[in-house]
Amino acid sequence: MTKKQDTRNNWLNMMFVCKYRYNCLRKQSVMNDCEAAFREFACGFKFGPIGFGENHTHFRVDVPKKYSVEVAEIMLKSNSR
Repeated sequence: MTKKQDTRNNWLNMMFVCKYRYNCLRKQSVMNDCEAAFREFACGFKFGPIGFGENHTHFRVDVPKKYSVEVAEIMLKSNSR
């Protein structure tokens, strides 16, 4: 008996804002660190392009089916701080 691979995808658009909408994402070094933190996390998540504004970031992420959207959001926010 072979184990079937789950080929479904669950691409979501997410946007995270800085606390109090403080403009903390103006320097390229901060943007690079934030993007590295997301991509380092992995855990089955696949990331599309990541964009930055002065006080927010938006990105596409493929969330594995074993996580709900709420749990995935909590996991990503807790790891990116």
